Amino acid sequence: MVKNRTKKYMAKIKSKRIRGGGKKKTKKKIHSKKIYEKRKRKSKKGQIIKKSKKKKKKKYIIGIVTVPLTPTKKFYKVCGDSYISSRHITWLKENGFETLYIPYNTKKLEEYLDKVHGVYLPSGGAFSGTQMTYYRCCKNIINYSIKTNDRGIYFPLWGCCMGFQQMLIVADGNDNVKDFLQNFDSFKNLMCKIKLTKEGKHSKIINGIDKSMVKRIQREKCTLNNHFMGITPAKFKRIKSIDNFYKIVGTSKDRKGKEFIAILEARNYPFYAVQWHPERSQEMNTFIKFFAKEVKKSKRKRHTLLQYKKHNNMFTKKINCYNYSEGLYKKCNFFWHKRTSAHNRNLCSAAQLKSDKPEIGA
Repeated sequence: MVKNRTKKYMAKIKSKRIRGGGKKKTKKKIHSKKIYEKRKRKSKKGQIIKKSKKKKKKKYIIGIVTVPLTPTKKFYKVCGDSYISSRHITWLKENGFETLYIPYNTKKLEEYLDKVHGVYLPSGGAFSGTQMTYYRCCKNIINYSIKTNDRGIYFPLWGCCMGFQQMLIVADGNDNVKDFLQNFDSFKNLMCKIKLTKEGKHSKIINGIDKSMVKRIQREKCTLNNHFMGITPAKFKRIKSIDNFYKIVGTSKDRKGKEFIAILEARNYPFYAVQWHPERSQEMNTFIKFFAKEVKKSKRKRHTLLQYKKHNNMFTKKINCYNYSEGLYKKCNFFWHKRTSAHNRNLCSAAQLKSDKPEIGA
């Protein structure tokens, strides 16, 4: 009797399995199958889409020094404390860099410099008024760069136009910002070609850029100049402190045929400088790509952009500065180091559209 009941019970279970498709599915398995099917439908090739965390990109950061506004300019106070031509910033960012803006009058210079992989000294106005403070900032940056490289940490430096001039004055060793530089007729977009020196032909910068560009700068008037001041090769050679530190890579001539140094390179440090403006033309990107290779030799730790953004905490606005820069730049980033009642961004924007007396340098 018991055996018959057992047989009937087993037969009943078997029939249920046949009708239901086997063992009873648990809620957990049904839920996981739904997720699988949902992911499968979303996938184009029928593959399971796996969730993956996006890695935050870590970039090389270039410190770029802000330039003080000229006190003699109209509406000086409403336009803040300093500026940088937007083209310098764009040139760096287009070629893979992020920038950390360094206020020229900061008391925490080393804190900024410890966070970057190299420094860019941009072009700007001449030496007057508050610009002596800018010079001291550049001097401290150059001295920091020398000490950092001496410790075995690769730390490149790039100077453009006024940045080029700062590097020379510092190397002279006398802080003579008034009388050291010489006058040249090379303003208002003078196009020049460059004559390479014997040392220049073997320099890192010339051997690091495209060969086609090396030929072009020697044959064509393709380098754009906007400067009243500079230095002749003759004066450079007379000053041993400069000649021992830098080598002349190439020279150009102004409208009157007066020769000036166009490209410099330090003998024992990764320091490079141009008296002209390669950032104004994308055709000259080979120069910033060379500098990028130099920066990537740095072994300093890289951080995410979010970690650097907290240091770019100055108030800033991109403003039309065509008249302010005497036709050199269309846009400039103006910076307010501290918010005060004298600052007025909208008035600054309107003021820069008006003509004014030319700068005494570029």
